[in-house]
Amino acid sequence: MKIKSILLAATTSIVTIGTLSTPAFSAPIPIESIAKHSALTSVNMSPDGKHIVGLVAVDGQKWPVISIWKTDDLKAKPVWIPTKKMRYLFVDFLGDDKIIFVTDQPITARGKKDFTRKLYVADLDGRNIKEPMKKTGTLNDAVRHVESRGITTGIFNDSLKSKEFILLRKVDVGTGSTHIFKYNTKTGGTKRIGKTGEDWDFISAMVHPKTGELLGKTTLDHVNGDYWSKIHLRDTQTSDWVYHPELSYRLKDRKSIDIIGFDGSADKILVSSNANRDYAAVYSYTISSKTLNPTPVFSSPKFEILDVILMGTKGEDFSKPGGIVIGGPKPIVKFTDTYWKGVQATLEKKFSGMDVDLSNRSKKHKRALVTVSSDRHPPSYFIYNNGALTPLGSSRPWMKPEDSGKSRWVNFAARDGLNIPAILTLPPGYKRSKGRISTIVMPHGGPWSRDYQGWDQSGWVQFLTSRNIAVIQPQYRGSTGLGMKLWKAGDEEWGQKMSDDNDDAAAFLVKQGIADPDKLAIFGYSYGGFAAIAASVRPNSPYQCAISGAGVSSLERIGNLWGGNRISYEYQAWTVKGMDPIKNVDKANIPIMLYHGDGDRQADTVHSRIFYKAMKSAGKDVKYVEIKTMWHTLPWYPEWHTQSLTEIENYLKSDKCGLL
Repeated sequence: MKIKSILLAATTSIVTIGTLSTPAFSAPIPIESIAKHSALTSVNMSPDGKHIVGLVAVDGQKWPVISIWKTDDLKAKPVWIPTKKMRYLFVDFLGDDKIIFVTDQPITARGKKDFTRKLYVADLDGRNIKEPMKKTGTLNDAVRHVESRGITTGIFNDSLKSKEFILLRKVDVGTGSTHIFKYNTKTGGTKRIGKTGEDWDFISAMVHPKTGELLGKTTLDHVNGDYWSKIHLRDTQTSDWVYHPELSYRLKDRKSIDIIGFDGSADKILVSSNANRDYAAVYSYTISSKTLNPTPVFSSPKFEILDVILMGTKGEDFSKPGGIVIGGPKPIVKFTDTYWKGVQATLEKKFSGMDVDLSNRSKKHKRALVTVSSDRHPPSYFIYNNGALTPLGSSRPWMKPEDSGKSRWVNFAARDGLNIPAILTLPPGYKRSKGRISTIVMPHGGPWSRDYQGWDQSGWVQFLTSRNIAVIQPQYRGSTGLGMKLWKAGDEEWGQKMSDDNDDAAAFLVKQGIADPDKLAIFGYSYGGFAAIAASVRPNSPYQCAISGAGVSSLERIGNLWGGNRISYEYQAWTVKGMDPIKNVDKANIPIMLYHGDGDRQADTVHSRIFYKAMKSAGKDVKYVEIKTMWHTLPWYPEWHTQSLTEIENYLKSDKCGLL
């Protein structure tokens, strides 16, 4: 796809919003439209505002290419860095004059197909490509194998005042320790400034913005039979590490206390905490007196504060708050900085009803990268330049908003009275007067996670709603980010009350007159896949069928895996208890389709394999599809996504489900 066509597509898809009429029934979005590479993604602007970088899908290229534009001359031919053997996953700027990017490449390791993932640095002309801090010398086979499977180098902190330096981290896979280096973006030179231990790590937010000195660390200590997360901050006068009990907590209590950054001086920091409250708020902490101000600086009565937007001030070393992000149904940005508050208000008025995100902001240059999206509009990118808005492109210009369903945030009462939030997306053109429709309950992964309204990067919601299926995404008990009460209510309830919430979501839509009780299904991925597997063996299933993607089937296996690490056990593994599907195969009462990538080591492929074998041995109705080389998380290769969506569609059409 040519750059010009991307720009035109972005302009028409955004500017015409509000004039579109919704048809009574939309045509199903083709699987290819969802599975193929995004036309434009991973877009970023350099700190000085002079360049834009992104990944662009180009005709004749197998993988998206890195593309670098000059912001003042977007019509000029960009610098392209194509690739034949490896795929770019992410790209950003490293200072003003270099880019940093991540790749993956298929390899064969120890006789098995796998992927190597690496981090590289290059000049803006695409030359001088280097792997920073590449391991030199002789490596044993075990170390080589581990390093080939994942990134061992990454950015630790890129917020130093000097654009010439950033801090990088390098994991030593031989010892498990992490080394922190000060990296010169101009020369490529490095200087090690810290090394972690087995039970402690540095805090990336606690770095002196001028000197790069490491000022904070977390230690894990065993006290009276319990593990504690303890915060130590460096005394800048004596260089001693000082323990701060107010910022420390017992792991089993599952408090979430995180240092966000400095608050205008070296003696004050901002801390996110959910201690003694349901939703996390932001507090001010004074280092010298070890005191936490009991009154939150930022809080919300119904949602958590996800982040504080820190902004530098001319002539001062330490940043100050310039806004917050609230974890509402979708992330809500509220600027307190007068300039950006005005820009945000102007853009939200222009793109009414859309999600507007300002990143790579520079008040000095009055520039920002603007991303506009919604549940029906894939992300489109613009350059904001002192009041002017220039379109860069859309990630998926071929996707029409009228073909996707519109979502809304709903709440329903579980059978025990607990309030369960959910995202409900109805097919485009749906009217309740036309009767009940097929419905899929789609629990999220994790389970310690949550869903947000907005564009679904997996494409599942758009795929299903364009096929006249309602989708409800329950934020079941055990979900995080929606209060401690909901989170802790999921402890030791896998396959039990957590699954009750999914079934109650289906019952809620039946009661609302939306869902056809004879055309219900459950589909989930990762933990959501576990929920689908659990649904197939729970008694009196309300579903006609279940679809599990990369699901866990054995609580014993996953519990042992997470419990193998003493810290993981103390924090989460002990909560993984409940109804174990692999031990209840004899109770299976609905058909189920399993699919799993054979390159998945996160929710290991063995879970689907053993459940399939157990179901077949018990004479139960089960189908299993194994996708070659597919890993667990996005981004997926188009062929993987095409295969999985095709299998899902065919299964929903079959007499096993009957939803399509």
